[in-house]
Amino acid sequence: MSYDSIEKSTNASQAFELYQFQTAGETFFLTSADEAIPYLGATYQPTMIHRTELEQSNEVVSGQVKIYIAPGSPIAQLLIPYLTPSPMRVLIFGGHYDDTEVVMLFSGDVSSAAIEKECEIIAYSDQYILQRKIPKQGYQAPCVHVFGDAGCTIHLDDFTASGIVAGISTDGLTITVAAFSGLSHGLAGGYFRRGNDVRMIVSQAGPQVTLLSPIPGLTVGDACKGVAGCQLTYAACQSYNNVAHFLGFDLIPITNPFTQTIA
Repeated sequence: MSYDSIEKSTNASQAFELYQFQTAGETFFLTSADEAIPYLGATYQPTMIHRTELEQSNEVVSGQVKIYIAPGSPIAQLLIPYLTPSPMRVLIFGGHYDDTEVVMLFSGDVSSAAIEKECEIIAYSDQYILQRKIPKQGYQAPCVHVFGDAGCTIHLDDFTASGIVAGISTDGLTITVAAFSGLSHGLAGGYFRRGNDVRMIVSQAGPQVTLLSPIPGLTVGDACKGVAGCQLTYAACQSYNNVAHFLGFDLIPITNPFTQTIA
């Protein structure tokens, strides 16, 4: 029988669900079943996990699901201070013990997390992503490209410095890395990376960079990278020898001819 047929049957057998959480460098395979279940080459480990009913409508929240898991689980620990730097993908599969068919019930991304007695994870389906409005290009002085994207064409690897953490301030915001001193391009506006942890660099003074927020577990001796930033101005684009791809309007007239007379 098919999954739907069994669910609609008055003699429906016991069901189980498989949960796959995936972010950069880490994948978790969990199941609500009492025993491990192999599926598509992975083994889903039993844990205390459950969810709300799936929403199906034309509203913005269509496909929202809330997943509840123990606060001590590795996934909850990743989400305690903030969402993961890379989006966390969620796939939910459903099946029955006396049937071989396993179907996908949900696919989407984690939107937020809150921890009290349980870790509540809110995920939105791929349908929600399709409802986002695509922004139009603005008439503005700063370049509209994201530094290093396909439109910008700058290769970030060419402006990335690797080093070792030599010092960390008490609040964890100021990091000292000797290799960050004397770079051809500043790191302000760029980002600091330690493994999969990424933080925006707010400012730089020689070998010291100030991060937007601290990285839990960062210690002296950790390998890290600093990626240069761009102020998105024409002058900044000139410093990268990339003005052919500048997509800002740095010569916007100060006087608006529609509201006042140009002398």
